[in-house]
Amino acid sequence: MKKTRQVLFFPDFFKRRNLNFCVFLCRRWLLAMVLCLDFSVGVLAQQQKVSVNVKNADISVILRQINEQTKLNFVYDPDQLASMSKITLDVKNEVLETVLANLFANTPFEYRFEMETVLIRLKEKGVHESAVREITLTGVVKDAQGNLLPGVTVILKGTSIGTATDPDGNFKLNLPSGNDMVLVFSFIGMETQEVRYVGQKNMEVVMKEDAKEMEEVVVTGIFQRSKSSYTGSVTTVTAEELKQFGNRNLLTSLRNIDPSFNIIESNVDGSNPNRKYEIQIRGNSSVPNVDELKDETRVNMNTPLVILDGFESTIERMLDMNENEVESITLLKDASATSIYGSRGANGVIVITTKMPTMGKLRVTYRGDLNIEVPDLSSYDLLNAREKLDLERKVGLWKENSVNIMSNYYSLLNDVNAGVNTYWLSKPLRVGVGQRHNLRIDGGDATFRYSASIQYNDVQGVMKESWRKTGNGTLTLSYYHKSLKFTNNLVVGLNKSSESPYGSFADYVKMNPYYRVHDDDGNLIKKYKKQHNGYIRTIGNPLYNAELNVFDTDEYTQLTNNFSIEWRIIPDLLLRGKIGVTKKFTEGDVFKPAEHTDFSDYKDEDLFRKGTYSYNTGKSLNYDASLNLSYTKTWKDVHTVYVGLDYNMRQSEAISYSIKAEGFSNQDFDFLGMGLQYANGTKPSGTESKSRAVGFTGSMNYTYDNRYYIDLSGRVDGSSQFGSEKRFAPFWSIGLGWNIHREKFLKDNVVISFLKLRGSTGITGSQNFSSYQALSTYKYVIDKRYYNWMGALMMGLGNEDLSWQQKMNYNLGAEIKLFNNRFSLTADWYIETTKDLVSSVNLPLANGFSSYIENVGEMENRGFELKASAFLIRDMERDLSWTVTGSMVHNKNKIVSVSQALLDAQKELEENSGANPNLLYKPGYSTNTIWVVKSLGIDPSTGREIYEDRFGQPTLTWDARDLQAAGLSEPKYFGNFSTMVRYKGLSLNLSFSYRFGGQLYNSTLINKVENADYGYNVDARVYNARWEKPGDVVGFKGLNVKEATSKSSRFVEDEKTLRCQSLNLAYTLEKSDLKGFIGLENLTFNFSTSDLFYWSTVKQERGTSYPFSRQFSCSVSATF
Repeated sequence: MKKTRQVLFFPDFFKRRNLNFCVFLCRRWLLAMVLCLDFSVGVLAQQQKVSVNVKNADISVILRQINEQTKLNFVYDPDQLASMSKITLDVKNEVLETVLANLFANTPFEYRFEMETVLIRLKEKGVHESAVREITLTGVVKDAQGNLLPGVTVILKGTSIGTATDPDGNFKLNLPSGNDMVLVFSFIGMETQEVRYVGQKNMEVVMKEDAKEMEEVVVTGIFQRSKSSYTGSVTTVTAEELKQFGNRNLLTSLRNIDPSFNIIESNVDGSNPNRKYEIQIRGNSSVPNVDELKDETRVNMNTPLVILDGFESTIERMLDMNENEVESITLLKDASATSIYGSRGANGVIVITTKMPTMGKLRVTYRGDLNIEVPDLSSYDLLNAREKLDLERKVGLWKENSVNIMSNYYSLLNDVNAGVNTYWLSKPLRVGVGQRHNLRIDGGDATFRYSASIQYNDVQGVMKESWRKTGNGTLTLSYYHKSLKFTNNLVVGLNKSSESPYGSFADYVKMNPYYRVHDDDGNLIKKYKKQHNGYIRTIGNPLYNAELNVFDTDEYTQLTNNFSIEWRIIPDLLLRGKIGVTKKFTEGDVFKPAEHTDFSDYKDEDLFRKGTYSYNTGKSLNYDASLNLSYTKTWKDVHTVYVGLDYNMRQSEAISYSIKAEGFSNQDFDFLGMGLQYANGTKPSGTESKSRAVGFTGSMNYTYDNRYYIDLSGRVDGSSQFGSEKRFAPFWSIGLGWNIHREKFLKDNVVISFLKLRGSTGITGSQNFSSYQALSTYKYVIDKRYYNWMGALMMGLGNEDLSWQQKMNYNLGAEIKLFNNRFSLTADWYIETTKDLVSSVNLPLANGFSSYIENVGEMENRGFELKASAFLIRDMERDLSWTVTGSMVHNKNKIVSVSQALLDAQKELEENSGANPNLLYKPGYSTNTIWVVKSLGIDPSTGREIYEDRFGQPTLTWDARDLQAAGLSEPKYFGNFSTMVRYKGLSLNLSFSYRFGGQLYNSTLINKVENADYGYNVDARVYNARWEKPGDVVGFKGLNVKEATSKSSRFVEDEKTLRCQSLNLAYTLEKSDLKGFIGLENLTFNFSTSDLFYWSTVKQERGTSYPFSRQFSCSVSATF
């Protein structure tokens, strides 16, 4: 008997087995969703038009031509179709149904459409010809997680009898009578499975993922690379993980997952929803210019590059974007990963990939969140009214023999006895109640797909009337035609933010609790006067300004349109072109009326100058275009080569204006045009900038037998930001890897499931600098003119040799999985040396300028990153799992050299005898070094502080020349650990962070205890360990010591910190659980918290200008 061969003929688009995980996963869903469409989609398939022109051709040739034009799948037995005669056919733009009807007319074959599949088989024999009785078999197909699989092909082995599962994973198949048959189940991304039929009427089949086809990939923003043969150090975070680790914003969720994404906490800004984030990946690698030293900000110096769907973006946009649209985020860390970005990759790269439209019937998803922000004041411990008044008497503020002074004291004491004990900390605060809503629709067919989403996010801060409101809208369209794919993504972002009119939180912390807020008539008290020994102190009520019409708002509108086209020239060669345009408009308004306390000290002649309005506006336009070619080829099943080429062009231009007017006599005149004049000594001003850059990138990977592999990358960048002689520079990397688990000596090893070693080295660059820093710049003198002629003033000397900072990277990594992947460990060790630091260089005064910008200086970061995870419970039958994950990061920063100009400029800061240390940049030390004078403690005999001078000798005199390193403000080790329990649809995730091995300078102890101004409220520790009499061995000077304490090592404390970053509890109901709710496919309830608690060995006030907060969120998500 001749053995029949059954062929499942798919388009080439679905047959490339050597593609990576991402492509296979995408195709799996595309095929599934197409087959899930209702009958109307099937009708559309039949109505497609085709053109065929053949002479004496086999039927298989015609079917292949139709397949290439329609992407329909044909299932048939080639031996049976071989009996058909040769066919000559010439049709143009004919309906497919008509063409097939003519082809199979007067033949023994019949066909039928199963959505995107056409089944061809021999016609049924008449009843008189066969007494064969058919049996109807029904069944359902699921994956290992119990999810129903639509579009699975079901074929009776050895025949052309077959069908495909419907959208609910069900199938129905008519079989010839018999009790011993084999059914073949096949699906893209799954292992083909053969199931024996033994007479049952119903069948349930569970399919397993094909490990070869489901290979993971690394999305770099330019190329997609197979993770198994990638030598770079990367972290990939999925959308599901982001939901499990917090609900504040993308930045904090990413930090909670990977501590190497290090958000430098601001003890000043706390949880202000409008604060600027300082982010570092693998430490600080830049130094400021001379004019940037005093502001002590490093927000933009080390900011990683943000790539959104292949186009450059910003941290601000990442903060405000719709997190529900994010598919994955990839952190690129070492040279092998970042060198493809050349001059922009030195600080690391954040690659964000958003969701693409999903093929299938229209699907609607809604998510709503209720977010509650609660102030965290656990770090504040102040004196109450009675304690504060008692302290003032003890330190001699009240003169006992003065009737007038003591009458003021007794008046306050009477108020205290009457119950006055104002808790000023609560006055500017509230429980902020915000909300977030997101609506998304998507769908489409094999040719055209669409998705649209809209989001509104209202973040209400814990200081009254502080908020940040964001609206996002996206529209994504994809069109597929043969080997072409067109995609257009339009994003509209609207944002408006407001700072609290209640001012700085520090103003309320210092208010004395014995002050009443309102007088006896219920009117707000504007000022408090208190007479002490020798002087009268007037203290303003910070609540007064909040009662006025004041505002400080910012807003922006951003429009982004990204278009891309992909052409798969041949199965292994892909050409991709992209162009993106971003337009942004910004506006800021700050208004203070004449009644504001800022103008209380104005003299009578300045009466009409009271009240100010500051207005700024700006706009920017960015272009980004690239052309990308990638080729992948495997031969003899052991040799795989990947080659990628990319050409990129960018332009960025921005312009801004600012105006400050004064003379607003009425608080209702909050309009810029109502001002009397420009603010004294000012006039309208503006800035503009334009920069252009080009880059050519090449990347190659060779893999042998999936065991040994090498990565090579090179890029040449050119930028207008640097000198005319150094506009272009090369960047490169090389990486090697070894998949040890694929060696014969580890084959079938029951302990080691996966073992990989990798290493890389290379050079990347940085250009987070101003557009014109390499040019000689001029400023027009517009207020002094000769007729209509204006002069120009030179502002700075150019440097035609100014070039990029360059970072030399070395990275060694290892990845291991044990006991069937129950335990995994990833480790990376790195050294990164940044050379040619861009900073200031001294010039002789004869040049007219004291300094100019040059490439000088060198800095080094070295450290390691560890991440381990384990399944404590993994019970697939009961759908129960318990995992724990831990990570640790260590980074050591050292300045090798800096310019003499920077050292000279720091002398003023070093000589400052203030209470708090300054950031100093000295060779041989970290940029995070705490510079103070070493203290030997409090002299028990006198109560004075003893210092150690630069010669190692004790002294009672504080001298700035004796400054020395007393610790590091960054921890030696920091990281996260988390645990997750899942049971069916219920999941609980807890995430913690820790820090230890570093130091903090406790500014609360010196400002609110030892140097406390007793005219204001102080920390309750003001009584603790204070010197009172000779012989006292204590840590602080006496209460009555008048001499102010300067920065001293007594206030440097070892830090150990533990924080509960997030708690997430979720319960999901799938479609099978929602049978009573027609059309509802998924329903999820979620409760989460952020920053539930904070514990530290350093007890200091946190959030001095804006307090920290705890967040509680409830959300519901539904898919229809």
